[in-house]
Amino acid sequence: MKTPIRFESCLKERLNSYMGLRESQGHQTSKIRHIFVSLDQYLQDANLSGQSLSPSIIDGWIAALPEKLSVNTVNIYISTYIQFAKYLQSLGHGAFIPEKVIGRKNYFPYIFHEDDLAALTKAADILVFSASEKHRHNAACFSVMLRMYIGCGFRLNEIRLLKTKDVNLEYGIIHVRNAKGNRDRIVPMHKTLTENVKIYSISGLTQKENWFFPSGTGNPISCSWIRDAFLKCIQYIGIEKPDLPKHSRNICLHCLRHSFAVAAFRQLDNNGLDMYNEIPILSTYMGHENLYGTEHYLHMTTENSQDIMDKMKEFNKGLFPEVWG
Repeated sequence: MKTPIRFESCLKERLNSYMGLRESQGHQTSKIRHIFVSLDQYLQDANLSGQSLSPSIIDGWIAALPEKLSVNTVNIYISTYIQFAKYLQSLGHGAFIPEKVIGRKNYFPYIFHEDDLAALTKAADILVFSASEKHRHNAACFSVMLRMYIGCGFRLNEIRLLKTKDVNLEYGIIHVRNAKGNRDRIVPMHKTLTENVKIYSISGLTQKENWFFPSGTGNPISCSWIRDAFLKCIQYIGIEKPDLPKHSRNICLHCLRHSFAVAAFRQLDNNGLDMYNEIPILSTYMGHENLYGTEHYLHMTTENSQDIMDKMKEFNKGLFPEVWG
């Protein structure tokens, strides 16, 4: 059973009461608890006391967040903290409310093509044999997880937190539960990917505590471990991350999801399928709330996939009526 997290800073009582309040309101605090663990640890490390949070304290905490966090993730930290700050203010405590971080306007995800993806999976397999005995279990899981990210365009946690009961290898489908926007969906896998997952399933890598990809301790493999393994793979195949300002979004695992969307769209077009019928299916398959989500992914790939953008513009013609002033 997972050990409950305890807050230990000067605001431990307020943090615990706030989390309790959120839970009583029906919110899932498990998804935001790590943010307050970060704040709590910062307050401890700085030996701070009192019940107020000044601008210098909060600015210091934000500046101390790991550099690998994207602007979007940092803004999630800030937004989550702001709700807590308002709670403190309602109790009469001073709590600074910061501005959100402004992201880079010219961000484009890295699009992995077929040769890149083949090299990535090979690098992940090599990682299994080169990993230390302590990390070999995680590396073996990652080699299969990577294939699922590539083959289906999953989000990071959709596979990391996958339960064994939601994997149907007889029919080759994954039941994604409570994903972004609290939506569920059924994701069919290609038969070759299904065979790879079957091999993993019967390999003797025990699925503990109902997790399909557990770490050696039985808990889900951490996000940081997966991200680090992915970075080792792209370094191995010779892809260099550009030097960007702190918290700027760089080449990351989520680029595989963008790459999947681009490859799927291109395949649909090459097969001569009707985009009016197929794009909504792709949108549902990827778990987007609506067509705008899928279009957003494709818009972000303009530099590498202008042919796709031209097709998307054609698809959008007449989709929404013009409004005349």
